[in-house]
Amino acid sequence: MSWVPLVSVKEATSETKNIYDFLQNTWGFVPNYYQALGPYPQLLKDQVDMFTHVMFVERALPRALKEQIALVVSGINLSNYCLAAHLEILGRLGFDRAFARKLAMNFESAAVEPKVMALFKFLAKVSRQPADIVREDFDTVREAGWSSEEITEGVLVASLYACANRFSAAIGLVADF
Repeated sequence: MSWVPLVSVKEATSETKNIYDFLQNTWGFVPNYYQALGPYPQLLKDQVDMFTHVMFVERALPRALKEQIALVVSGINLSNYCLAAHLEILGRLGFDRAFARKLAMNFESAAVEPKVMALFKFLAKVSRQPADIVREDFDTVREAGWSSEEITEGVLVASLYACANRFSAAIGLVADF
């Protein structure tokens, strides 16, 4: 179990319960990640809003690609919790489990088009060596066919999952799938 107390749906205050209801309706369940924030309704709301707006609202990138990015980043960061979560989510989106496992364990062996691989490689560098990013890295992704808006959204997704990976590891979250 988690190293912090989780607030279940049954135990939630009315403010937290309202957010949990939103999660249930939008995500289909209330992940342990958010139950760990249950005692802190404002932090819970802030996290739910941020992740929901970034992952569920289609802007520059489609949701399925954002989920793949979350899985690639979680694999790089060896995040047990987020790996389980995004393997499950990609499965629910209709992706083959073998493909999803390749993204998680060795994204460079996954059968994706070269344009997508260029984005994944850039985001892997963002995840592993952010201080080493140079203009040429960004330009390489743009030359592969991505717009500045798409690259920016990809970086945002990768950055959010670096946060989620660290948060879930630091409080000992156990996958709830």
